[in-house]
Formats: sequence, structure tokens, C-alpha cells
Amino acid sequence: MIVRIRGKLVQVNNATALLERDGICYELHLPAFAAEMLGANVGREMTFFTIEYYEGTAVGANLYPRLVGFLEPSDRAFFLEFIKVKGVGIKKALRAFAKPASWIASAIEQGDVRQLSALPELGKRTAEHLIASLKGKLNEFATADTLPPKEPLSQAQREAMEILLQLGERRTEALEYIQLVTTKDKRLTDAAGIVEAVYKLKSGLI
Repeated sequence: MIVRIRGKLVQVNNATALLERDGICYELHLPAFAAEMLGANVGREMTFFTIEYYEGTAVGANLYPRLVGFLEPSDRAFFLEFIKVKGVGIKKALRAFAKPASWIASAIEQGDVRQLSALPELGKRTAEHLIASLKGKLNEFATADTLPPKEPLSQAQREAMEILLQLGERRTEALEYIQLVTTKDKRLTDAAGIVEAVYKLKSGLI
């Protein structure tokens, strides 16, 4: 089973990415939230943490290998827990992941039916089933700084997030620092300035 792959990101669309490695181009199916985040990384070397599965019909003889790609190992681990819930298959789960795994885990741990049911493919009944099945089991994925945000990230904030992830920062910590510096200084409207401010804050310079 392929569990990790690194290569050059050559294309991203709404549901898949193409990753080139050693002359071979791999198609990766993406969680819904990841496609938008990856747009600025086309042409760069990227590492994905993957799940390999076979797709086919219940009565058909043809099975097709598929790869699902995640940006962090924790996202992959959470996804494996998520699809254990009855009625939540891989395709449905990928479309439902319009928010990061930590966001969804936090909503489940809070028992927030409204937030969950607003995600694609879920609805109220599935949200309630997810909470009943997983609440109390996801603390390692859910942290205080990944609770459903009041406002979505701006384009500059998303780009800053991607830069920080490429530099080795953890997603939850990067999100916290981005929110802190942009709340403190409303003049930070470009990704480079946000990243610079984050590292100044981490170094105690601001």
C-alpha cells in the first residue's frame, strides 16, 4: 500500500491533483478543502500522505486503483476514523471535507450538529450519526484553535498558511499565529508580510 508520496505538483482541480515523480504522473483524489489551498503550489515539490483503495461496482468485475492524498498525516489518520462510520464511504467523506480534519473533529467533539450538517454530503441525520459514533474519540485531532472560525481565511492568509506549512510549521499552530498577527495589525494584507510577522511573534520581537 502506498502511504506517502513526494513529487512535483503539476495540476490541481476541484477534486484531484496530478503529482509527477520519476517520469510517472499520479492522480490523487483530494479532500474538498485541500484543492483550494493547493492552487498556489502548482510547480512545487509536495509530499502527500495517502490512502490506496480500489473502486468498482458491486456486481462488476473491474476494479480501479485510487489514491487519496492528504497534506498531513493527522488528516489521513482522522479520515480513516471518519469512514468507519456506517454510511460514510470514501467518496462521500472526501466531498464532506470542505474544512480541515481538525475543524470537523472539533465540531464533532462539541456535538455541533448545525456546523456539521452544513458540510456537503452530510445533512442533519448523518451529522447526528457522526457525533453519536465518534464523540469522545477525537480529542487528539481537535484542539481549541481549530474550532469553527467565525470568518473564513482571506486569500493572503491562505497563502501565508501554505508558506508556513512548507517551512515545517504545524497547521494548528500556523493558523493560531496567522489569526493573532492579522488581528493585531490590520495592515497585513499580503502573504509575505503575514509570514514575516508570524516569525517575529514567535521570536518575541513583537
